[in-house]
Amino acid sequence: MKKKLMNNLVIKLLSVFVAFFVWLVIINVIDPTTTKHFSSIPVVILNENVITSANQVFEVESGDTVDVTVKGKRSFIEQLDETDFSASADLSKLSTVNTAGIQVKLNKPTKDNVELDWNNEVLRISLEEKSSQQFKVQIDPQGNLADFYELGEMVAQPNMIEVSGGKSKIKRIGSIGVILGLNGEADDFSKDLMPILYDREGDVIDGSNVTFSRDTIHVKVEVLPTKTIPVYVNVEGKPAEGYTLIQTDFKPDTVMIAGTKSELDKVKSLTIPVNVEGAKNDVESEVDLVDYMKDTDCRLVDDFNTVSIRCVIEKNGKRTFSFVNTDITVKNLPEHLNFSYADENERHNITITGGEEDLKSITMTSLGASIDVAGLSAGRHLVDVVFDLPENLKLKTKVKVEVLLTQSGEEPDQAEGPTTPAATPAVTPTASVEE
Repeated sequence: MKKKLMNNLVIKLLSVFVAFFVWLVIINVIDPTTTKHFSSIPVVILNENVITSANQVFEVESGDTVDVTVKGKRSFIEQLDETDFSASADLSKLSTVNTAGIQVKLNKPTKDNVELDWNNEVLRISLEEKSSQQFKVQIDPQGNLADFYELGEMVAQPNMIEVSGGKSKIKRIGSIGVILGLNGEADDFSKDLMPILYDREGDVIDGSNVTFSRDTIHVKVEVLPTKTIPVYVNVEGKPAEGYTLIQTDFKPDTVMIAGTKSELDKVKSLTIPVNVEGAKNDVESEVDLVDYMKDTDCRLVDDFNTVSIRCVIEKNGKRTFSFVNTDITVKNLPEHLNFSYADENERHNITITGGEEDLKSITMTSLGASIDVAGLSAGRHLVDVVFDLPENLKLKTKVKVEVLLTQSGEEPDQAEGPTTPAATPAVTPTASVEE
C-alpha cells in the first residue's frame, strides 16, 4: 500500500512540473498583452525664449513630472524603465490660462504596437514681469582660523553681482552674500563660493527661478598673525599751583593687534599722551586707540578700541589713601585662634593732613596699617586700624574693621571669608581727591 502511494505522489509531482512547463512555453509563444506604470518622468520645457523674449519669467506650478502607463507585449514591457521615456512641454503652445500640453515619447524602438497613457497631463506655469538689480556681495566668515591668527582683508571678485528674476522675488532681496568657511587656516587662501539670497531680515530666500550674472564668487582672504603689546600713558603738563598729580590709572594696559610679521615687529607698544596742565580736579578721558594705529599697517583685534584714563589730582596739604582689609598687618594673634575678616575685600579711605613736604614722602607702606588682636577671645570683634604716622601728620578719620576669631581646628564660617595669615605685606596705595 505504501509503495503504491509513493508511486502516485511521484506521478502527481511530475504532472505539475509538466503542466508548468507547458504553460511557460505557451506564455512565451503567445506573449500576452500587459500594462506597467512608470512614475515621475521629468518634463523638459521647450522654447523658454518665448517667455524671456517678452521680458517675463515663469515659475512651474505643476506638471514638472508626469506619470505614464504603458500597454504592450509582455516581453517588451518588462524590459522598460523610466529612462526609456522622455516628456516635454512646449511654451510656444502656451494657452490663455498659462498651460502647455505634455507630450511623452517612448525612446526604445519596437515592432509591436505600444500604447502610452499620461492622462493628458499639462504643465501649468505662472508668469511675472522680469526684473534685474545689482547687489554688493557680502562675505560672511564662519568657523575659526588657527590660534593667534586673525582675518585680514577679504576681497570678493566680482564684488557686485546682478540678479534677474520675477519682480516680486527681486523686491524681497535685501542682500547677496557668500559663506566663507574657516577651518584652522594660518596662511592666505582663496575659494570659489556660491552666492546666496537674503531678505531684509537676514533670512535665506529660495534661489530657484533667478539667475546670477556670475554663478560663483571668487573670494581672496588675507590671514594675519597677531601679538599683544603694552599700553602706556604719558602725562604732560603740571596741575594748577597748590595741586599735585597723585597717580594715573588706565585700562586696558595691553591690546592685541594684527598685521604682517614685518609690520608687527615694528610695533612694540602704544603710548597715549594726556594733558593735566592747570588741573585742579581729576582728569578723565576716553582715548580712541584707532587714532594711534594710523601710523602703522597693523590694526586692533580686541572688541574695544578705547583706553579709559584717570589722572588723580589732589590739593596740597592733605593726602587720601585707599586700601582693603588684606593690606592690613595682623599683630599678636594667639596661637590657639584662627583669624579671618568678615569681608577681606572691604575698602577703606583715610585722609592724612599735614605739611606738603611730609605728605609727599609718605606711602601706604610707610603708614604701616595694622591691627592688634592681643587679648581677644573667639568671636566677632570691631578692631581699630592703627597707622605709624610721623608727629607732624594727623589722621583725619579713624577706621575700624570687623574680624572673626575661631578656635584652632574649627572650620570658619564660609561666609566670613578665609583665614588671614599672621602678617600680610603692604601694597602700593591708590589715592583719590577730597576737596
